[in-house]
Amino acid sequence: MNPFLTFYDAVLFNPIVNALFFLYNTVAFQDFGIAIVILTIIIRLLLYPLFQSSLRAQKNMAVIQPDIKRIQEEYKSNKEEQAKKLLELYKERGVNPFSGCLPILIQLPILIALYNVFLRVFDPATLSALYPFISHPTAVHTIAFGFLDLSTSSILIGIIAGLSQYVQALTMPQPVPQKNSLSSGPDMASILSFQMKYFFPILIMIFSFSVPSALPLYWTVLNLFAIVQQKLIK
Repeated sequence: MNPFLTFYDAVLFNPIVNALFFLYNTVAFQDFGIAIVILTIIIRLLLYPLFQSSLRAQKNMAVIQPDIKRIQEEYKSNKEEQAKKLLELYKERGVNPFSGCLPILIQLPILIALYNVFLRVFDPATLSALYPFISHPTAVHTIAFGFLDLSTSSILIGIIAGLSQYVQALTMPQPVPQKNSLSSGPDMASILSFQMKYFFPILIMIFSFSVPSALPLYWTVLNLFAIVQQKLIK
């Protein structure tokens, strides 16, 4: 057996499957929709300190964007000096430009594991991954909240996932508009902000149309939690 797959199952897939079925059997009233909502909140709470630090770093980066732009323009012909001045700026303001990437890197394997879980959760063979102390459910119901079939794709939940991603992007720290810049074109921070605000929600929506509804439901709850967290930081 592939050692990587064995490690992946032991560390990510199996724990998520067992947590999901435990919630399904107990507090979720045998509703996988409720179980997914609770599991998402638990995962987000476990990663809360990391996301909190990342969001504060993004906010600080947005504040110093004018200084970054000024240094880039002033030393555009001397890349070595430009890098030195930028590092001095980051040190002076106590900003780590890479800290915002860490939650994404951590969440990516979790998201991949959740994708596989939601693809296979309604397969009877998945029950073999349950730990001995997790009860096997007498029946696995795919209908959540009385109307949403989590085993198939849904246009409605796909649209909601895309809209929640758009609202979440609006609450993110926005780059400060550049004034008196020597460059007439948009800066990189503004371009990335525009893409996160408009293109990424569309991609999420299109992706949601082709996967089981369980995954965009998870993504929607994740976005709602992030919106509240970002509002608290602001």
